[in-house]
Amino acid sequence: MIDYVIYMSSLLIFFFINLKILNALHIESKFEKMKLWEIKAAYFIIALLVAHVLSEMMLKITSITQFI
Repeated sequence: MIDYVIYMSSLLIFFFINLKILNALHIESKFEKMKLWEIKAAYFIIALLVAHVLSEMMLKITSITQFI
C-alpha cells in the first residue's frame, strides 16, 4: 500500500515538473503550425513517460533503503 502512495505521489509531482520543463524547451517549433492538439499530446506523453520512469526509480530507491 505504501508503494502505491509513493508511486502515485511521485508520478504526479514529476509529471507537473516535466510539463514545466517541456514548456520551457519550446518543442512546438518542431511541429507544423496550427497542430495544437499534436503538440499538447506530445507534451503529455513525454511528460508521462519520464514521470513514470522517475517514479519507478523512486520505488526502487525506497525498496533498497528499507533493507538498510
